Amino acid sequence: MEEKIHQSIKTIAEEANGEKVLDILYMSAYFAPAKSMHLDMFLGLFDNNEVNLDAAIQLLQKEFLIESYNKQAFLVKKIVQNETRTFLKQYDKEEYVLSEAVRLMFFHLLKDQIHPNYVDHALYLLTFVRELDELTEISANLPSLIVVALRRQNRLEEARDFGKMALEFLEKIVGGSHPATLSLQHNLATILDARGQYAKSVKVLNELHKKDLKFSTVEEEMTNSLILHAKTLCELSKYEEALHLYQIILGERTLDSETALDSAISTAWHDYAILLSDMGRQSEAMAILKNVLSQRKKGLSPDDQYGLSVKRSMASVLQAQGKYIKAMKQLQEVFHESTKLYGEYCLETLRAERDIGTLLLHKGEHKEALEKLEDVEKKFQKVLADSHPDSLCTRANIVGALIHLKKYDRALRIAKDIYEIYKRIFGEVHKETLQAKFNIGNAILHQGKLEKAERILLDVYKGYHAIFGPEHHKTVEMKDTLDMLAVSKNISPERKILHAAAEKGDFNKIVNLIRNGANVNESDSEGRTPLHYAALNGHIEVAKYLLQMGAMFDAQDLRNTTPFQLASDKQMKNLLNSVRNLFKDVKKGIQDNIRDHIEMINAKDKNGYSLLHWAVCNFHTHVVQQLIDAGADTKCISLKGNTPLHVASFKGHKEIAEILLQSVTGNDLSVLINSKTTQGGNAALHIASKNNDIDMVKCLLMYGAIYDIQNKDGRTPARISSDQNIGDLLSVIDEMFTSVRQGNSDAITQLKLMIDDNFSIVTKARNSQGHTLLQVAIKNQYRNIMHGILELLKDKNQVK
Repeated sequence: MEEKIHQSIKTIAEEANGEKVLDILYMSAYFAPAKSMHLDMFLGLFDNNEVNLDAAIQLLQKEFLIESYNKQAFLVKKIVQNETRTFLKQYDKEEYVLSEAVRLMFFHLLKDQIHPNYVDHALYLLTFVRELDELTEISANLPSLIVVALRRQNRLEEARDFGKMALEFLEKIVGGSHPATLSLQHNLATILDARGQYAKSVKVLNELHKKDLKFSTVEEEMTNSLILHAKTLCELSKYEEALHLYQIILGERTLDSETALDSAISTAWHDYAILLSDMGRQSEAMAILKNVLSQRKKGLSPDDQYGLSVKRSMASVLQAQGKYIKAMKQLQEVFHESTKLYGEYCLETLRAERDIGTLLLHKGEHKEALEKLEDVEKKFQKVLADSHPDSLCTRANIVGALIHLKKYDRALRIAKDIYEIYKRIFGEVHKETLQAKFNIGNAILHQGKLEKAERILLDVYKGYHAIFGPEHHKTVEMKDTLDMLAVSKNISPERKILHAAAEKGDFNKIVNLIRNGANVNESDSEGRTPLHYAALNGHIEVAKYLLQMGAMFDAQDLRNTTPFQLASDKQMKNLLNSVRNLFKDVKKGIQDNIRDHIEMINAKDKNGYSLLHWAVCNFHTHVVQQLIDAGADTKCISLKGNTPLHVASFKGHKEIAEILLQSVTGNDLSVLINSKTTQGGNAALHIASKNNDIDMVKCLLMYGAIYDIQNKDGRTPARISSDQNIGDLLSVIDEMFTSVRQGNSDAITQLKLMIDDNFSIVTKARNSQGHTLLQVAIKNQYRNIMHGILELLKDKNQVK
């Protein structure tokens, strides 16, 4: 076989374009075996001449070097790949071929849309490139492009796993400060966000900010990192957070012809306008878009594809304003211009055509809209995966048209498919997921299934309310729909339904109700909880689930009867007795049975105390750690609103408090550390201050406690402590926040004079808005103070 391949290579070399034909063969040897290689990959070798490319592939086929071939793709035999690689090594051509293959992959991966196989080929290519140190520098950015491509194809787990592996390799070979390493970390942060791991993403981005400040141009890297984060927040429908971040990024920046050519800033303004539109602020959005387009035109050629995207966004705003004629005119201009410049299968062309169909739908031209959208869907299928956002968006609009045309069964099938995909990618509380869920509820409503539709639409309303707020048109429209069904946000029969479901053993209904906010320990007119009814009727799986979700195992009804006393069979009694024994063990510091009863880990007693509460209370550090490792909820609250952290603060268990605080991040950390008791509204910091426990006070502030948090009497921790040291510390923090808020640069001088411990406490403590000193400086656009704090943070970290 080796001799035959060598002869084939010699024969091809003598043909016209033989060198280019061999380039295809040589590079293909390093691409994924058994994966189709699309002709488009190599079209550039022949100056985009499809005839010459076709002739080249036919020559390879004639020499039996490829396994199959059609007008779109071909396969290379695995044995041919192996022998070709051996040949290239023998003649010292491997390094050159690999470098050319890397450049080819860079060219394709930089495109918005590529065939999924391109990524597989890039991954396979990288395994060979890594073996040659000479190729390290030119291939360093390839992993980052692969991660971006995998994310676009919604292959999030692959992106995460590959990215982690590639990051370790880059840190080892080129170092953590190399631009390629930092770029890969940025892109991995977007993967974390897309998979719903928001807290981890924030942590990564915060670490990147520190690296950017140390190794890069401060303002440029910080800006790029913040823009990336803001866009991700928008994609996750975290609109208020995104809005605040865009305001920090853009600040007082004006958009002129020079800054418009900065792609990052220009894109940030464009995305900011889209965000404003999504939030219902159409006039502001339109003003920004007009300015972006005007300034871009001054510096770019007429066929700028970015300009077409801005025009489409303007049409979307016009549609939201009800200006359908102007919107249609704008979209038709974009469609014809894009078709002329880039062809009918260019994504910008297809998006404009899709938007025309959507506009027809809004105008009430449902039949025409369906025809247009179905035609666009077929075109998208030729160039994109079914799970691509553009494909899903088109199908979602088809569902709307089908409902209007009373084709409910087909609409429901498509809507359910779309919903499952969006839920997997973005989670439940995301505008696209909620829109898909609305379509499901709407179709079911039109089928006459009112009760089922009500439940679904109520979920949608709650989601819209969480994302957009009560005044947004989507939230208002959803509430109007619910009002017509005689259901509003405040009228919910959840309590009766949950008890009835527990009595019947309707497991799925119970899960859905609790997920939607039903109180697992709500008592009815007889004082009975859902667990009472599950125990009474022998529904063992329901009882286990209720305990898992925090049910009080020994709650008493109005006759002082517990679920154990109502239990109708031996299995139920054994279950509840096991919970009782587990509580006894944990109180004594015995941890042997925890692993065997993980499903009961969040069960509570009649006072609302969990196992974690008792382990903390009795200072069983090892039990606390094991409970957390097993999945215990650190934020669980007792009937009086006490979290385990409240207990640790009251008892003065600093070591345990740190274990609790280290087990959560992001918003969960903020919720835990600032959680207030039911009666007095006291946070953990109030309790530590009241007990004059300076070490606990410092610990809580180091983890971001709000230093001036108020209880129900309006009293702050400083006002309820009689310890001079605590009073002085909280007073210094208050003075520092006042100085930074007022833009007083003396704040930097004061920070420089602080010893390390006090510096860390002061810079990590938060005010009543949840902001650190640095965030206050950023919010108020005090650049000198912001950079001063950042430099001090960097210096302190280096000293450590």
